[in-house]
Amino acid sequence: MTTSNKLSEPGQFDLELANIITSEGVVVDLTASVVQVQFFESIESNSLTGYLIVQETVGLTNVGPLIGQEYLQILISTPSLKGKKSKIDFTKNLLHVTSMIEQNEENNTTFTTFEFVTSELVHSKRRRINRPLEGEYSALVTTLLQNDLQCKKDLYIETSMGTKHVIPHNRTPFNMIAEFARQAVSKEHGSPTYHFYENLRGFHFRSLESMYAEGSKYTYANVEPGAKTGKEPGLSDGKVMDEKLTRDLAAIQSHKVTSGRHLMVTAPMGGFSSTLTSHNIFHKNYTVTTFNYFDDYEPEPGKIDNKRKMINFFSGEKDNPLYSHAFVDKEERRISDFTYTTFLAPDTEIRTRDSQADFNSTDLKSSQYDRWSRNIFGGVEKKYLYHQRKSPNWLQRRRANLLNLNSSGALAIEVFGNTALTCGDTVTVNLPEASFNGTSPDGLSRFYRGVHLVKTLKHTFDVSAKRHMMNLVLYKDSVKQPFEFEDRDGFIETKPVKSGEVYNEEQFYSQTPDYDEK
Repeated sequence: MTTSNKLSEPGQFDLELANIITSEGVVVDLTASVVQVQFFESIESNSLTGYLIVQETVGLTNVGPLIGQEYLQILISTPSLKGKKSKIDFTKNLLHVTSMIEQNEENNTTFTTFEFVTSELVHSKRRRINRPLEGEYSALVTTLLQNDLQCKKDLYIETSMGTKHVIPHNRTPFNMIAEFARQAVSKEHGSPTYHFYENLRGFHFRSLESMYAEGSKYTYANVEPGAKTGKEPGLSDGKVMDEKLTRDLAAIQSHKVTSGRHLMVTAPMGGFSSTLTSHNIFHKNYTVTTFNYFDDYEPEPGKIDNKRKMINFFSGEKDNPLYSHAFVDKEERRISDFTYTTFLAPDTEIRTRDSQADFNSTDLKSSQYDRWSRNIFGGVEKKYLYHQRKSPNWLQRRRANLLNLNSSGALAIEVFGNTALTCGDTVTVNLPEASFNGTSPDGLSRFYRGVHLVKTLKHTFDVSAKRHMMNLVLYKDSVKQPFEFEDRDGFIETKPVKSGEVYNEEQFYSQTPDYDEK
């Protein structure tokens, strides 16, 4: 395709390079034969994945054996965008081919599909870590990526609190980082919701709070092409793209609600309520911490306190819980008022006294989790801050947040392509309210509106159609308006009219079906 610096139509892109490097080092230019390129991003995936589909016109079987040890070079640019966001560049950081599929069409045309992943995933599978690791989780992640995997990509690392001493025992780097993500607590946000993932910008080790803290990047609306959306996506500075084109890029082409994990799975795993028993083997005592989704829901955006609230991530507005608080029985209990699951975790802090003020005391003893040293001023420095990572401070909140991330029905939309948007970003979506509802004052859906997190993203570069499209799966953890319910004699669930009969075996087998006599 011809390279240009001006976007003339929505979804325009330039495929500048597509090479395959065989296992024998032969470089074959596939650019003219490419039919489609796809990239998949997800905040739950540690590597980019994708497909390259080519029409078999270059005789791949004649250039070398295709045995799964091939590499791809791909360079795609988007007109009107500047800097790194304007290009998808895998010319130096090669993509690894993991499989190849040949398909023969009716017109005797052969298409070859190359499935690929990024190089760091392959390198991680080859590497084993056995040396002791010491430091903040965020620092250890940087070390593993840069030193052990020789990663040259940009890293987005959110600083975690506390220092940890880890002995990996023959673990891969990605396996270790995944474990760190499950245990890390943000130093800035106090959040236990870390994710490790790769998108087109690089690798990320971040909490959900840090993703939302960046603010909404773009606004999408379900409007006719060319119609005004109220807030434009801001894809350009106005010099290379006219107003109509900008609005077209903000228009949702299609949308649907995707099904999430069933509540019968979420509830037993601790999505709504849980009890945590922390036992101290040294002091021979234990503490019990309860979590309740509605009682611990924090409506203040980005706020966190010592009460371990269920954080509402969205900035700028006070939103409402994602679920209905309707009573489910005559005792006026909600879905969060039942103890669905119980966690058991150790608490191995050793102190001479139980007071929080004693953290600065020289009387504190050492343990395998808490180490203390004197500074040059004669004071005591906390080297290991395990008390800030105690299970009651993060375990239940993390479990509930991540379960609800996959439980609620997500919104899937299709829009024109934009290489500046990646998974982990937030976008504003304005969908009209369903006609049967009529409770929204501005005519927008109370649920499928506002700020959403881009959970997964698929880029599709269709060379034949000369169009770049994106499929976004969006998630939100709150609603603009609280759920209302009709009070039916105190609670919403159905009530039995009368007690059922109890039959013994003889009575059961003596039963005969009733037939209508006509």
